[in-house]
Amino acid sequence: MMNNFALPPAFVRELGYMFNGGQHSGWADRASELLGVSPRTVEAWARGERECQGPPALLIAYLARMIANGTYSDISLDEVNWIVQNHGKKAFLNLDLPEVRTSIRSIIKFTSSIKKIAIELSINRSALSRWLSGENALGYDSIAKVLDHIGLTRDVHAQCEKTWRVRLDQQPTNELIEDIRHAIKLFFPHPPECSLIQLGKPEGRPARVNANLRYQKATITIEFSMPSKLARHDQSLIWLIPAFIHVSSLTCYCTFDIESDSKRA
Repeated sequence: MMNNFALPPAFVRELGYMFNGGQHSGWADRASELLGVSPRTVEAWARGERECQGPPALLIAYLARMIANGTYSDISLDEVNWIVQNHGKKAFLNLDLPEVRTSIRSIIKFTSSIKKIAIELSINRSALSRWLSGENALGYDSIAKVLDHIGLTRDVHAQCEKTWRVRLDQQPTNELIEDIRHAIKLFFPHPPECSLIQLGKPEGRPARVNANLRYQKATITIEFSMPSKLARHDQSLIWLIPAFIHVSSLTCYCTFDIESDSKRA
């Protein structure tokens, strides 16, 4: 919407009068002070010599609405600080897209839970859950806390190491596979390299398989814990491979029980 939004010349002039307290004299100077552009630019918009579009047009519209309604949206210094610290440094996330919020929910599943994060960050649990479902239930401060907690406000060129933990009691479901896909695609701005490793001899309970994902300085380790019967031979790796379609390369390392295999032969 930002790039397409434009104001007709007549609107620019009439809203300029509003900014100037209804006075016609000096309206362009007053508008230029508010918008951070020259009076000549404002006058060119009002005459139709230049198109008033994009961020300046949106700013004029929002200012007009605030003046007309006599209200404004609250903003805190924490939010301003977050904008300053993150602008131009982080991977872009369009938080209005349902698939982005779905992916954030997936990452939360692997790092903690909605309940735990809400408690740790002092955020209303119901509001967090509703925001993840697509409602506008959280303010910028709370959203920033959540994104920072799960590693999505990091500098994409800085060192970052995270661990996601997944417990399997049965063969992975399609829902879990999709959760992993969503989380990987959102966390990494480019497809990472992945090593899928079965750790040690699959005996005892629980057994473990690790997925190590890396792109530049960002590393994610997904620890899969499972009953040993799921980790025997290479079955656990085969079941998990479909979760890693958003990687640039996939290398699998599995442990075989040679003695058991020879007895079967």
